[in-house]
Amino acid sequence: MKKNIVILSVFIFTSLFCIKAQENLELTDRHELKLNLGSSVFVAFPEVSYEYILSEDMSVGAAVGFGFDTSTGDDYNFKTTPFLRWFFGRNTQQPATGFFLEANAAFGTQNFNRYDTTIENDYDWVADSMFTTGLGLAVGWKYLSKNNWTGELYAGMGRNFIFDKSYDDVSLYSRVGISIGKRF
Repeated sequence: MKKNIVILSVFIFTSLFCIKAQENLELTDRHELKLNLGSSVFVAFPEVSYEYILSEDMSVGAAVGFGFDTSTGDDYNFKTTPFLRWFFGRNTQQPATGFFLEANAAFGTQNFNRYDTTIENDYDWVADSMFTTGLGLAVGWKYLSKNNWTGELYAGMGRNFIFDKSYDDVSLYSRVGISIGKRF
């Protein structure tokens, strides 16, 4: 009889602990809106991103950016980057914070230069643009304040799959950011 009471007590205690952990995650704000200050200030490529927290160690989101001065950045006029983040170091009080790995994709239009050889025995550089798409990886760190303000640093690269080798090297894209945002 005592054995059954002990087993039942352990089961109830474990169930209550799991329910409390689930309640903590359910009470957590799951939406996040951010501005990438690094690309906005340094390369004139304002980027806004939205992130949704799936669990305490996983989130998904997308970033959208527009290039105003494509000569200073990676030559993108427009780029959208959906991503999946996996956070390490479980923190039940602040889910989706700390060190993370990110898998991302990029879709956008990129400027490039090419040779125009239509003139006989002569050539000229011509500016052009094309649609590119690729996959990449990034690493980073996210901080969450008590007032649900977030700050993050991340860096990574990706490989474009749609490009022409006769143009300038547009086979890689960067994923770099110093972002601040609000979790709600």
